[in-house]
Amino acid sequence: MSSLPSAFGQAFRVAAAELGMASASQLMIREIAGGAGLEAVAELRDRYGREFPVLDHAAARWLSGEGEPAIDPEPVLAALQGIERLLVVGLEAAHLDLLLPALPAVEVGFITEGRALMPEWRRVLANYTSGSDEGRVAAVGLSDFQLWAGPRAALLTFIYGGDGHVVHVSGQWLRVAGPDVRTQFRSLIGWDVVGGELHVYPRWFAEVARSTFTKVLGS
Repeated sequence: MSSLPSAFGQAFRVAAAELGMASASQLMIREIAGGAGLEAVAELRDRYGREFPVLDHAAARWLSGEGEPAIDPEPVLAALQGIERLLVVGLEAAHLDLLLPALPAVEVGFITEGRALMPEWRRVLANYTSGSDEGRVAAVGLSDFQLWAGPRAALLTFIYGGDGHVVHVSGQWLRVAGPDVRTQFRSLIGWDVVGGELHVYPRWFAEVARSTFTKVLGS
């Protein structure tokens, strides 16, 4: 008898839309490992790993005894030093929850179009617009994101593994990045939230050259 929830695939899609693939993977695996043990994590990987490659990678870490990786925002903060505007392409709640509070004077925008899994953006943005942060975080469309460009502006997206030559990004990044964009923003930062290569075909993601980024920083 399976120890996994009957509608796990659907639940994971919802979580990935609201939290991001890596954040949702760690949350789901943490809950399943705590409630049903590593045998359930192995079953999770066998049943859903090919459909959700980041979940597969995270499950493999748990099964090898590595557990949940620590998130270090310091290299990203160093790369963003001196910027005034940050435009985020993609969503990884666990990483942004550590990064954005450390950038109190930076105006933050989220590209809210072009994602494969669309969240309820009002709810997502509300997580970053309460109290003293109200008005600092904005929804940005594909048609006007270049208004955020400038010598003190940066683009940030999330990378889901790769090698020394290519990395995997959300398809949303392809709607934003380009040679002209690179000249308009001070920095194009890729934050690798997986590390290493995915074990299965990188479904949900597009392959781009590592060299298209100003910096690629590890998880």
